[in-house]
Amino acid sequence: MTAEPYTVQLDAETKATLKMYLFRDVQNVNSVRKNVVNGTWSCAVIKPSLILDPFQVAVAANKAAVAEKLNTMVTRTVFAELLYNLSITKNITQSLSMFGIDKNKNLLVCFIATEEKDPSSEIVPQIRGKLCLMSELKDLTNMENLKSAYQLEGLATDDDLLNVIVSRMVTKQFISY
Repeated sequence: MTAEPYTVQLDAETKATLKMYLFRDVQNVNSVRKNVVNGTWSCAVIKPSLILDPFQVAVAANKAAVAEKLNTMVTRTVFAELLYNLSITKNITQSLSMFGIDKNKNLLVCFIATEEKDPSSEIVPQIRGKLCLMSELKDLTNMENLKSAYQLEGLATDDDLLNVIVSRMVTKQFISY
């Protein structure tokens, strides 16, 4: 199935665009995981159960793209950096295992594309699953796991949950949660 990706223009200095594709019921998860982990595919694959809104991913991707441009990445690849930036921990391994691909059949596949390089058209057709609209992301979010990942179990209300999550993501260098 062909569908338009959910796109977000990143920082102008990076000249990059974030492209996101949401998949349900992926039949070849092991193959996808192998290609991502081995670095064969230039993309990040995120557990959609831990994503409240595409803005959350856009913030992490923008931070990763800027770090790549400035040569200040904490991880080895811009895609690992994206996963690391989603997390509130400074532990890279924990970040990658918490937000990265596992055996779940629902996937959020993210590309940081430029005019020179956009592997999405080659990779997306290889994923055997139902390509969904990004508006369906909220149906895949697991609020209990999301709150646990961002240590928000005691939060009284969910009113500003996205703001709290993004604030925690971007302040992890200064504050330990």
